[in-house]
Amino acid sequence: MVQFSKNLQKNAAIDLRKKGFSYSEIKKEILVPKSTLSHWFRKIKLSEAQNQKLKDRRFKIAKANSEGRTLKTLQKIEEIKDSSGKDLRIISKRELWLMGIVLYWRERFLHNNESDLHKGVRFTSSDPNIIKLFLKWLRDIGQLKKEEIGFDIFMGRNDKQEIIAETINYWSQVTNMPKDYFPRIYFQKNRRKKTKRKSSRRAYHGLLRIRVKASSMLARQISGWVRAIVNQLNKP
Repeated sequence: MVQFSKNLQKNAAIDLRKKGFSYSEIKKEILVPKSTLSHWFRKIKLSEAQNQKLKDRRFKIAKANSEGRTLKTLQKIEEIKDSSGKDLRIISKRELWLMGIVLYWRERFLHNNESDLHKGVRFTSSDPNIIKLFLKWLRDIGQLKKEEIGFDIFMGRNDKQEIIAETINYWSQVTNMPKDYFPRIYFQKNRRKKTKRKSSRRAYHGLLRIRVKASSMLARQISGWVRAIVNQLNKP
């Protein structure tokens, strides 16, 4: 911090003011009360350009402060995520079992599709991590082999051939299944909101439906497990 004589303080303060510095900024450089600055500046009339410069500096400082607060908030959020993530260690088989039941309950029975039980187990999602979780459930809990699982892809009617090939490759990598496991693609009316950003379109890979072949028995088991959970919740 610079030390000045009284006259030098005044001249330096006036010079900083004309350059667009705020009272608070000038006080940090020149150790005088705000009332003294007001007294020194009372006869100073800033030009339109100088006033604009002062406004620009205020905006820049306010933006920097806002970004700093945002950064601190994001850092705090990440700290909380890291801390809470440590609460979940290895997922037990029973926990996985319950997770899969609730997932299927949410996806299939929300729209009263219990009448589809004779069609077997079908699960649809666009979220790759949800797909991975349900596949793990089928393998670890349902004891299903790779050959017992099939897939259907649902895409928009206007999706081009290169997008289709990219989508098959994407879901093949997500599921760790060969590309020939995705022979069926269904086209439906696009429900996505139109966007000008190409990156948003590239990020869309349609919906993937997991089908378990000859799985009506497993579907009925899941229905029974869901009913048992409902009964537990409705106990007085």
